[in-house]
Amino acid sequence: MPTCTFDLVSLLKPFTADAAMNGAATLVGAFLGAMLAFLFQVFLQHKQERKAALMSAHRMLFCLLQQINTILLVQKDFIAPHLKDPGRFLSIPAMHEFDVQKDVFDFTTFGFMLETSESRKIMYDLYLAQASYVEALHTLNERSRLHRQEVQPRLASSGIENGSAVTHGDIERALGPLVFPSIIKATEQVIDVLKSTFRKLADSKRDFRAYAVKRFRTKDFTEFDFPETYGLTSEKSNS
Repeated sequence: MPTCTFDLVSLLKPFTADAAMNGAATLVGAFLGAMLAFLFQVFLQHKQERKAALMSAHRMLFCLLQQINTILLVQKDFIAPHLKDPGRFLSIPAMHEFDVQKDVFDFTTFGFMLETSESRKIMYDLYLAQASYVEALHTLNERSRLHRQEVQPRLASSGIENGSAVTHGDIERALGPLVFPSIIKATEQVIDVLKSTFRKLADSKRDFRAYAVKRFRTKDFTEFDFPETYGLTSEKSNS
């Protein structure tokens, strides 16, 4: 019968201290490599998220600049020259149709502002400011429509000549009992909503920029001031 012999030294040789150390080193090296790769991926993701948030912050300030500039230009070109005119409900002209979806920002890209109660409050104020801006454009469009489609045709058919001296009674008779109070109300609404919208936008711009400087640790954000507000505020803005 054949016999089997075992070389115990040969069997144990792979399990020597050196071999165990080599195996452990391989495992540690593989673990460290995987950990470093994971940390590097996390770093890259964080860097990309920060860059995206930073770009969103810049876009926000640019949109605020455009919105505030629109309100200022309307006030300067159409409202301010007639503010002291008792017949401003007529002298403030109809304006072109404003696109209420233009120059508005998308809040779905501002997830980073949900991190703290402070940033959430600023985001809420930004939302209200933009809603006020859209409302202001709607109010301007509605008043212009009323002026263009109702007031102007009625005045033209009334026989009142352009530049002639007329009383409120003459105008009321020409416009009728519905259009006359409607255009007065619409004009006052425009004046009021432009003031409140400008205040909300200016305050939101100030607070958001301060938050962005603190959040991203850089002052590389658009800063703009309002040296003249054309009657939108009682005094010059400190923004």
